[in-house]
Amino acid sequence: MVTVSYNAVATIEETILSVVDQTYNNIEYIVIDGGSIDGTVDIIKRYAEGGCEYGKHNNFISYWVSEPDKGIYDAMNKGIAAATGDYIYFIGGDDLVFDDKIFQKVSSYINSNRSDVFYGDVVFQPIGKRYAGKFSKWKLAHKNICHQAIFYPLYILKKYLYDLKYPVYADYYGNLILWHLGIKFNYMPLNICNFSIEGTSNNGDIAFNKMRSALIKSYLGFLPWSCYRLKDLGHRLFKGRTSNPK
Repeated sequence: MVTVSYNAVATIEETILSVVDQTYNNIEYIVIDGGSIDGTVDIIKRYAEGGCEYGKHNNFISYWVSEPDKGIYDAMNKGIAAATGDYIYFIGGDDLVFDDKIFQKVSSYINSNRSDVFYGDVVFQPIGKRYAGKFSKWKLAHKNICHQAIFYPLYILKKYLYDLKYPVYADYYGNLILWHLGIKFNYMPLNICNFSIEGTSNNGDIAFNKMRSALIKSYLGFLPWSCYRLKDLGHRLFKGRTSNPK
């Protein structure tokens, strides 16, 4: 499991505790910090090196580093490089694992061949709206599986690292590639994470949006691309009408 952070002193301890308090014990926890200067590193050290009030929290973080990076996906790639387990999961420094039994529940879904992707749902915070449901290639053409809801076989991400030319939607690009390659995506009807919509991932990605239509056509096929184009055209027409009323 990997948390990436930057100047997250107000939220990262809650994030760490939501991992520490899991009933599932076989967790390798990695924190990649982007060189925070607000006290975030002091909190990370407390859980990596000792000094916590409760004994089980001491030395819980297996590996951490705080240094400048080239963006959130560069930090995630560092986490991938450091990880040694079978599966990898990412949670931001302002997100929370949904409850203390989530990893135990997820472990019951993951099968023995360790080659499938598993994903569930998230709850957007602070608005409390669920981002949920099973994905098909048709649905993936219109929107991405939430990054904080998905568990990847580590060996796959070590082979297909995040492409830094997409600063916000590199995980969407990666999911398109994996779907195209025939990697099986398995849905788990579980709320995985309370996901903060106030961070970077709620912003646009100009580079990805320029290529999105071509990527969908290339990786998902003509019919999903056609549906995407029709829906996008309808959205643009509706937006034009509402923004230019007679």
